[in-house]
Amino acid sequence: MGACIGTLVGSCVGSAVMTACCSACSCKCIFSPGCTNLVYVLTIMVSSLVAVSLRYGGIDLNVGFDIGISGPSVCVGNSTTCDGNAFSLSICNADNCAGYWAVYRIAFSVAGFFALMALCTACSCKTSTQIHRGFWFAKAFLLIGALVGSLFAPNTLFAYFAWVARFVAPLFLIYQVVIFIDFGYSTNDALIAKDERMDNFCGLENSGFKYHVVILVLSLLLYVGSFTAIGFMYAIWPQDCAFNPLAITTTLLLGLLNTGISVSKIAQHGSILTSGFIFAYSTWLCFTTLGALPEPTCNPSITADPNESSPDHVVMLVISCIVASGSCGYFAYRMGSRAIGSNAMTGGPSKAPAMSSEVEMTSDAPVNDKVTVAVQGEDGSSGGSAAADELLEPQSFFGYHFTMFTICMFMSMMLTNWGVEGGAAHTELTSAAEQGYNKGYASAWLQMSANWICCLLYLWTLIAPACLPDRDFS
Repeated sequence: MGACIGTLVGSCVGSAVMTACCSACSCKCIFSPGCTNLVYVLTIMVSSLVAVSLRYGGIDLNVGFDIGISGPSVCVGNSTTCDGNAFSLSICNADNCAGYWAVYRIAFSVAGFFALMALCTACSCKTSTQIHRGFWFAKAFLLIGALVGSLFAPNTLFAYFAWVARFVAPLFLIYQVVIFIDFGYSTNDALIAKDERMDNFCGLENSGFKYHVVILVLSLLLYVGSFTAIGFMYAIWPQDCAFNPLAITTTLLLGLLNTGISVSKIAQHGSILTSGFIFAYSTWLCFTTLGALPEPTCNPSITADPNESSPDHVVMLVISCIVASGSCGYFAYRMGSRAIGSNAMTGGPSKAPAMSSEVEMTSDAPVNDKVTVAVQGEDGSSGGSAAADELLEPQSFFGYHFTMFTICMFMSMMLTNWGVEGGAAHTELTSAAEQGYNKGYASAWLQMSANWICCLLYLWTLIAPACLPDRDFS
């Protein structure tokens, strides 16, 4: 009798849970464009924070090996468990690489989610907009399910993923450089436009020059900061290591070259502020490049003493985790905002026809900033779905989700030193915690390459109109 009652109760509870899950997954729950972008950014930030924490902890999340259905993450000696895993373990087979597989599993799940979203929202239609801005419970179940499934997948799958990420992640670096150059030009143009319109400056009347003063002050600060940082790097980083003076000197020379051309007659559209932005950014890339070099004798930011104090060590680990997740989140927010446009982020005026009294709309309020939740009634109809559909405009979000996909690829490489042992040739760097993230020869040269690409692309934007006078670059 008790067993029957228990079975009935279990069936009722299971049925209720499944009904609730189905209702949650079918809920459109439309968010505003800005809120939607923030949710996706938080997804990447939380994923990167968890991934870098597991990476420092050396946790591989290889549940498949624990239950005997896949190979190990790291092989010791001539263990027979390495048989059949030569490809996956050729990526990195040291103790400080165990945490790499956790990063790959998380990045693979999130990247797969955004790849699927890119395919589902590729067409410009209302359905794409609904999928992009709604169905959050279904997305959560999908993402969690992909992550749980990855725990049982063999490392060979993620070894292939790591190789693909090596080629996709640099696309993000180039895209980031292009966006930053565009940011420098647009900022300078916006300040000049304010002077041309004689916009008030901090509540004061503007005779048409105050924002030019802002440009000069910002430029001065950028150049002073850049020269100070370069002098600091010359003083701190040993110059007997060939890589250090190469990185610092090329940054200085390219910065001076771009500045000289931007204020000359060669570049009629040149701007000292834009050149200052690029110089400061390339100086920062140079600093991160020097910090990524896994040579204790050439990189003073590496602590070669394995007996460093534990409290300081823990603090540095926490700071590294926060910086890593914050960097990924910032990149995602900037690139995501860029991909869908500022007007879509803030929610521009709707072109939809007049709405019924069920959804209040005013001419002063941006209608796309509303959060609409479609609740299914007893008759199976969605009371808010019609209103939600009228709020949405047909759009394609393939570019947005592809951008997020590349950020996930970049995250997987940044947090694992681009998939190689950063300190493989040095016994001083024997653990992931001592090694840190984004350190290694691959990381150093890739960041240095990004620095050179940034300077050269900006140089081309300066000289292109003079080299190709017949083309319209406006």
